[in-house]
Amino acid sequence: MHITILIILTFIACCLRVGAAPWKFFQLNARYFSKEQGIFSKLFIDGLIPDRWRLHQILDDPKVSPGRYPVFLKPEWGQNAHGIHRADNFDQLQRIRHNLQDAEGEQKYILQEGAPGAREFEIFSIDVSKHDGQHDVVTVTEAVNDTEAFPINSKYNTNTRYVDISTSFSKNDLSVLGEYLDEVGHFAISRMSVRADSLEDLVAGHFHVIEVNLFLPMPINLLDSSYSWRVRIEFIGHAMMKLALATKAIKHEKKPPAIFTRMMLYGRRKSTPIRSINKLVARRTFFL
Repeated sequence: MHITILIILTFIACCLRVGAAPWKFFQLNARYFSKEQGIFSKLFIDGLIPDRWRLHQILDDPKVSPGRYPVFLKPEWGQNAHGIHRADNFDQLQRIRHNLQDAEGEQKYILQEGAPGAREFEIFSIDVSKHDGQHDVVTVTEAVNDTEAFPINSKYNTNTRYVDISTSFSKNDLSVLGEYLDEVGHFAISRMSVRADSLEDLVAGHFHVIEVNLFLPMPINLLDSSYSWRVRIEFIGHAMMKLALATKAIKHEKKPPAIFTRMMLYGRRKSTPIRSINKLVARRTFFL
């Protein structure tokens, strides 16, 4: 919580310094926001991922029986692994589906195959300008979990710890990872979760993407317990200045989408007949 508050206050201070409007932060990745659904749709973003990195995933259908396990049921919109469930066999999957049927709201779930690869990495980036061919901030953090097989890693998983391994990569390696991000999309700020067998495989592009976070993507390297507060403060100062500059560079829109409000309200309303029809149309669209 202290880190989050420090990030927010530093970002606001940097925005004031460079003459940017802090509230425009939520427009940084607006081009990837679904105005129809009111979310950064994970299925839409999945469609941006090149085939060689993409995991098989669909909008969940109770009639679907996966060919192999484990599989993960993920809300189409969620943060910090909230609401994700893992099933190691068909019986577990059916129990999870049954429990989710009784949940209120209009949340849709995605069925995603488990990612191959022995290690999980979080690639965080801030890119002030998509025209200069470089990312201004790139960090690589490993999610280390020696207790669970196919874990659902998050800051709330007590078996998971985060280790910043950015210094294990050369400047050119980090630039290559930034180029991989650009193959998915031109994001002003993002955090991409991937699994690979080694650092060498990661740099060589031999990995699979678990998820791309475009809404409030925390620089998860700050959770490295070896970081001193001085190191955290220095990183936050540098990163938030770059983020403020990216915010300042946003082109003016007369009616920008209300991204923050719609993301916060998504899934909290009970379904109505009209919404049910919309859900059916959305379901068909995703399978086209």
